[in-house]
Amino acid sequence: MSTTETDPGAGPRAARTRRPSTFWLHVDGELKEFWRSPITLAFIVLMPVMFYVGFGLAFRSQADAILRLGDHEITQANMSFGGVLGFALMSVAFANVAIGLAIRRHHGLFKRFRTTPVSPATVMGAYLVNTLLTAVIVLGVVTAIGLLGMGVSIDPARLPQLLTALLLGFVCLAPLGAAVSLLPPNADAAVPMVNGIFFPTAFLAGGFMVLPLGDTVGAVVDLLPGRPLTLLVQGALSESGPVWDWSAVWLLLAWSLLGTVVALRWFRWASEREPRGFGSAKRKDKKPEETGA
Repeated sequence: MSTTETDPGAGPRAARTRRPSTFWLHVDGELKEFWRSPITLAFIVLMPVMFYVGFGLAFRSQADAILRLGDHEITQANMSFGGVLGFALMSVAFANVAIGLAIRRHHGLFKRFRTTPVSPATVMGAYLVNTLLTAVIVLGVVTAIGLLGMGVSIDPARLPQLLTALLLGFVCLAPLGAAVSLLPPNADAAVPMVNGIFFPTAFLAGGFMVLPLGDTVGAVVDLLPGRPLTLLVQGALSESGPVWDWSAVWLLLAWSLLGTVVALRWFRWASEREPRGFGSAKRKDKKPEETGA
């Protein structure tokens, strides 16, 4: 079947070939770039799976043990599963976004896009759509491992709550990742700086095991986005207890608003120090006659 369509009243110019929109072309490019990068795949995709296999096997003999977490009763298998879901979501939506945006900004990739007739919304929207699709794939792989080999059981009545909690977590973590991407001064500093925030936040959230943090540290951790996300996910996977923790919901929404405001207010498309090949470093190599001096 032909891919062209003609409007009889519009003349010869009406014949045109259907092509994907610019937005979906950018989405396709983002997907190909992401899934063709071995380092990115190892860090973003395989690391949560490896953590889950490690923790899951370590507690596999206690999978059916019932734990008491506040007002909830949850099996050990579901607790480990919920912890990995939160960890994987933070890895994809927070760490991946923060590191990826910082590196792109430093190397001038955003600056090149800005010289093309493509709107900033298209560039950033395609990047976030790729991040969301990646999160769905990673969470799907983790869920399959949990259901098939780790003794995880999900109450169908609480499945909508689980999906809503994960979506709310993405809405919170992605803007925070964009805001944190402003902190690294260059691409080399992006990975250690972001991981220095990501790993403590993920492990102190209490998804894998309950840690004796003390009143002061515990109060601070309770305010970080990892903790309310963990509470919502664990509530959705619990055997009994409240169906929804509204204080955790409002806290995640507050973090989402904060990240969005900071990202929109201070987001930069180019690094303050232009990457090699751009700007003054390139102009200094020119001869006087080339610059009109």
